[in-house]
Amino acid sequence: MQGNVIQQIFQAHFPALAHEAALPVAAFRAGLAISRCRTGAYGQHIEQCRDGCTTRVRYHSCHHRSCPQCNAVPRARWLEQQQARLLDCEHYHVIFTVPAVFRRWWEQQPEIVTADLFWAAKEALFRLCADPRYLGATPGLLAGFHSWSRRLLVHPHVHCLVSAEGLTAQGEWRRAQRACFLPARLLMATFRALLLKRWRRRARAGEWASALGDVASVLERQARRPWSVQVQPRYRHGRGVAIYLARYLRGGPCHASQLVLHPGKVTLLPKQAARAAAARTFTGEAFVRHWLTHVPRLRQRTVRGYGVYATHGAAVAARNASRPAAAPTAEAVARVYAVVTTCCPHCGQPLLSPWQAARAQAPP
Repeated sequence: MQGNVIQQIFQAHFPALAHEAALPVAAFRAGLAISRCRTGAYGQHIEQCRDGCTTRVRYHSCHHRSCPQCNAVPRARWLEQQQARLLDCEHYHVIFTVPAVFRRWWEQQPEIVTADLFWAAKEALFRLCADPRYLGATPGLLAGFHSWSRRLLVHPHVHCLVSAEGLTAQGEWRRAQRACFLPARLLMATFRALLLKRWRRRARAGEWASALGDVASVLERQARRPWSVQVQPRYRHGRGVAIYLARYLRGGPCHASQLVLHPGKVTLLPKQAARAAAARTFTGEAFVRHWLTHVPRLRQRTVRGYGVYATHGAAVAARNASRPAAAPTAEAVARVYAVVTTCCPHCGQPLLSPWQAARAQAPP
């Protein structure tokens, strides 16, 4: 599967949607950037070897956070930064999901629903972690918002990476002693109560769109029903969940390897065992429309840090430095975002742009 297959779909079908009045500004900019990335629309430069036997035109990238072509380097850099500031302790992966009835609410007012989901998840975790029976301290919390399911349906939920250690009000580090960390049912009830209370307040202030209908009755019914809050088993370290968050931090809700093109249609193969049974087929225009539904709004942060992870890492660095040094491992971790230099097929010298060549020739 070609790496720019998503761009091919957008180039063929985005123009039909570009002038729709209902298309948000962020979605329009994303569609335009994906269609134009590395086509010459954003400029170009020439690369050549020093002997001049090979010359090549390199088109510039769009650098949009939803573009699937040019976000591997930013993702890798973000992941390295986050892994460097994680506490060297056990972590928990907690997933907060709202009932299906609220999916339409997110489609109507994504900024409000996303912000409130972050707030309710953070408050629920911090209020329970403040209890000495569970942690008695403020943990590190890294939260990521996803609005899609594996089949590209609207499915708002928040993934939280929570450290099993925290900082008390007296400045002491404390570790969770319970194997289950937080009771899932109590965490669910706390999250539900916080979110519904906030949304009732918004309803009284008239902040919800009229298209949502009788908001009060919907909130009253959902207050008596169970919600989905999952507390995964303890992880030795938080790197695995951080990798998962980085995977969807940039580049859109799915990857080109999951797509199969047919004449006028696109088949999405979710990343799961029963791929054939869960496959979903779109028309080209419908696929573009579903993709743009999940583009974050302007200046919206989809990954946020709270508690110990809200700072620049001074407390975490001091805590990790106080531990015994870990034994070096035989495995070497390569930087996946290292600059790739293409060599000339004739003379073997690197292909350099004019400013790279000038910098290489400059005196020390």
